[in-house]
Amino acid sequence: MSSKDRVAAMLACVHASPEAVARHDRTAWLGLFSPDAEIHDPVGARPHCGAIAIARFYDTFIAPNRIVFEVAYEGVCDDTVWRDVTIHTHMATGLSLRVPAHLRYQLRAQPSGPCYIRRLCAHWELGSMLGQSLRSGWLGLRSNAGLTRHLLACQGMTGAIGFTRGLGGVGRRGRGRAERLFTALRDGDKAAASAQCAPQPTFHVDGVSLASIDALVEHARGLQWRKLIAAGRQVTASIETASGHGIALLTFDKRGRVVQLRWEF
Repeated sequence: MSSKDRVAAMLACVHASPEAVARHDRTAWLGLFSPDAEIHDPVGARPHCGAIAIARFYDTFIAPNRIVFEVAYEGVCDDTVWRDVTIHTHMATGLSLRVPAHLRYQLRAQPSGPCYIRRLCAHWELGSMLGQSLRSGWLGLRSNAGLTRHLLACQGMTGAIGFTRGLGGVGRRGRGRAERLFTALRDGDKAAASAQCAPQPTFHVDGVSLASIDALVEHARGLQWRKLIAAGRQVTASIETASGHGIALLTFDKRGRVVQLRWEF
C-alpha cells in the first residue's frame, strides 16, 4: 500500500465513525474498532477497553442521543488522525449541548485490507459540559438525572464513578501553564519556556523528535493558539505556525509541569 493509499484508508476509517453515529448503526460503528481497542472519552475518565466495554460505551452515550460532529480541521501524522471538532449532542429530553473537542484516532492500518481504530482519545472538558447543562435550568437538571440513571444501568456503579474521574486533571492550572509556554515560545524566550517544563522534557513536531527547546523555538515562529482544552493530565490546543494549522498536545507530570509537547500539522 502506498503512502497516499494508506492515508486515504486511515481517513476513510475515521470518517466512517461519525457517519455510523449519525445513522445510529451500532454494528457498523463497533466494527471500526480492533478487538483490543480502547476509548478514552473524555480523556481522564476511566477508559473503555475491549469489545464488550466499547459496546456498552455505545449503548450509554451514543444510542440515546443525536450527535453531530462539526469539523474545523483534520490532519494525519504517522498512525494518528487528529480532528478539531465541535460536538453537538441533542438529548432525548430536548437539551442540546455544544462541546469543543479535539479527537485523536490511533489506527492500525493493514498492509492490505481494512484499517481499524485501536485507540480513540476524546479531549473535552466534562466540567464545562456539566456547567453548560446546569445553566439550562430545569431541563438541564432533568437531563443530568436521566443521564445518571442511564449511566448506572449500562455501566454500573464502577463505570459511573470511573466517568466522574473526567472531572479531575490539570484543569485551569494546566491551561494557564500551556498559555505561558506558548507565549514564551512565540516570543523566543527560551528561559521562560524552560521554566514551564519538567527536567528533560520531550518535544515532537510532526512525529520528529527535537533535541532541545532551542529547536522547538525555531518551529514556533508565528505561533498562534486558541481552544485550549484540559482533559486528564493533558492539554490540547488548536495552533497555527509558519508550518500551517495543527494541534498541540501537552502532557503534565504530577507537579503540573510539561513533560511532553507534541505538535502535529
